[in-house]
Order: sequence, then structure tokens, then C-alpha cells
Amino acid sequence: MGVGGVATRFAAPTSVEAIRQMVAACRREGTEPFILGGGCNTIFPDGAFSRPVIHTEKLRAYSIDGRRVRAEAGLRIESLIRIAIECGLAGLERFRGIPGTVGGAVAMNAGGSGREFGEFVRSITAIDPDTGGLITLPGREVRWEYRRADLHGLIVVAAELELLPGDTERLRREAVEFLRWKSSTQPLGSHNAGCVFRNPTGHSAGWLIDRAGLKGRRVGSAVVSPRHANFIVNERGRATARDVRTL
Repeated sequence: MGVGGVATRFAAPTSVEAIRQMVAACRREGTEPFILGGGCNTIFPDGAFSRPVIHTEKLRAYSIDGRRVRAEAGLRIESLIRIAIECGLAGLERFRGIPGTVGGAVAMNAGGSGREFGEFVRSITAIDPDTGGLITLPGREVRWEYRRADLHGLIVVAAELELLPGDTERLRREAVEFLRWKSSTQPLGSHNAGCVFRNPTGHSAGWLIDRAGLKGRRVGSAVVSPRHANFIVNERGRATARDVRTL
């Protein structure tokens, strides 16, 4: 969104072990860290943010074994999709245009167009903040919900996905077409956090907001997108967190 204040304590560790040690240090001092992925579904308050922020952006390693892809939490979804396509692995191409990282996609069970990230997760590597230990959780044991994975507070540091065989050229074409369609219907080029509201059962949140006549409604420089009513955009980068939350 391009809004919010300053983190008074911020770290971007380069390894899973470093994150584990930081989480353990926070536990010893009685503070709860804020685990930040791509920041795409996060709006920090204006002013100072006092909780320690641990950013996973530097955890980008990945490996491929047949149809399985293991990726660390900080790898961008767009990068993961490109890697999969070049290896002739299908299933993720319909996630083109979804911002964020692997860790965030697992934690919120990212999805769109009828598919969800959890469908492809074979296992999750995570830190237990209560013990500081590293555990592996089979994907079948996770309760995957609409835009949420019930992880009981675990901190995702990596995931192993099982994909489908596919033709690289066809997958490239499908990914381009899907992104082109998204670009024509969503304000992808502006500061935004993707779709703001979950869809209520049987309805589209964007359709309901549009029907209420709220496209273009603004508070300060935060505006309901005229292109897609479930997007709030930060016009010219001048909005505050307060503007967004109020809108």
C-alpha cells in the first residue's frame, strides 16, 4: 500500500536458523515478533511500530525434485511461477498477478479463479514460537480454509509443493493470457493490497461494493478503485494508513 510508519526494530535474516534464533530471543524477552512476508496484505499504522519486525524477504532458496518444488518463505510467488513453468510444471500459472511470497501464500491460503495455494502444498517447514524448534507439518494435516490456513501460530519458513506435468510453451502462453486478463480488470500498476475484503458466501465483495455505489469513493488519498471495487488504491502515494483504514 505504501502507507504506514517506521519499525523501531527491524531485521531481514538470511537463513532459517537466524530467524529461529531471533524468535527465541523475542520469546526470552517476552515480546511477540511480527513476521513480515511480502507486505501485500499488511497495513502498518502511521508513526512508530514498536513490535520487532522479522522480514523473510532474504529467504529465497529453492530446489526441484521431479514434480516437487521446495521453496523458502521469502521467494516471490511470481518467481516461483516462472521457475515452475520453465521446468514444465503446471498448476500455479493461474496465480499470476497475485503479489507476495511463498510464506504468505501458505499462511493465507492465497488463491483466485477457483484455485487455492493449499491444494499444492505437500509439507510445510515452520518454527514453533513456543519452543523455538523447527517442525515439518504435512499439508494434509493443515485445515485449509478460504483465505486462511489454520497453522496454530506456526511461522512458515519453507514449503514443499507437488505440481503437475505440463508443456512449458503452453504454460507460458496461459500465464501471459491470465495476467493480461487480470491487468484489464484490476489496478495492478498502483499501490494496493490486492482484494481487500473476503467474498461473503455466494457473493462477490467487489460486486457488492460496486452495487453500493462506492467506486471512486475516497478518504484523503485512499480511493476505492474505479476499475475494481474490491481494491483500495493509494493515489499518487500520498495516502496514510488512517486514510485506508477509514475508507
